[in-house]
Amino acid sequence: MHKIATPEQMLEFWIALAKTHKILLVHGELWAGKTLLTKWFAQGLGLNDHHVQSPTYAYLNVYESKLLHIDMYRIKEYSELVEKGIIDQINEYEHIVIERPKFIDKLPIKNSTIVTIKKISEIERNIIVE
Repeated sequence: MHKIATPEQMLEFWIALAKTHKILLVHGELWAGKTLLTKWFAQGLGLNDHHVQSPTYAYLNVYESKLLHIDMYRIKEYSELVEKGIIDQINEYEHIVIERPKFIDKLPIKNSTIVTIKKISEIERNIIVE
């Protein structure tokens, strides 16, 4: 477990993670920092993080044709991923962040990293990387 006490530590942690991991499956409660993680992960990939926003209602966002960002919160069945073309998108990207992942065993991904963010306070987080 990684204990993060400052925003600066959080930024350094996510940028370092982007250098060693390509596919993140991110778990965490509301306001835990899942989308912020994606902003800093994008920055670690050399992308402009100003366009990174939560895809909760859009289901997915693509940043500079390099990073696929998915939020599965509103997905109820695997068939929705197929119908909405999300599975096809997953097959096309090397770098992927999936917030609130579901149907993990059916997703066409290999070598993913599970990240769980536990909110301790407004600033502090405990992060588990598996």
